[in-house]
Amino acid sequence: MNRSMFAAAVSVLLLGGAAVTAQDKPMEKTAEKTVTTTTGTTTSKAHTVVGTVKEYEAGKSIKVLVGKKTRSFALDSKSVTTTVDPAVAVGSKVKIVESKNADGVKTLTVNPAS
Repeated sequence: MNRSMFAAAVSVLLLGGAAVTAQDKPMEKTAEKTVTTTTGTTTSKAHTVVGTVKEYEAGKSIKVLVGKKTRSFALDSKSVTTTVDPAVAVGSKVKIVESKNADGVKTLTVNPAS
């Protein structure tokens, strides 16, 4: 009995460790979510980028290296609500999420990748 519990615990730790490592890898993906209710259908979109900060000018712009590509994001757009974690710096790994909800409100969030 103890042996099977030990094996299960080790499996969980290994799988959890693999999931954490996978989040640190550079990646880029887009997701769209459609919800239908009695009042109608709403669609929201989210674009996620994980990479290393190549250039960062607080309140103005950020450039992130994703694999072999560099992605640029404006942080000073009046039409986008932007939130940047204070720990973000050149050389750090970050996760950037650009989203647009059903009402057309755009947000950009920059956080350290974990």
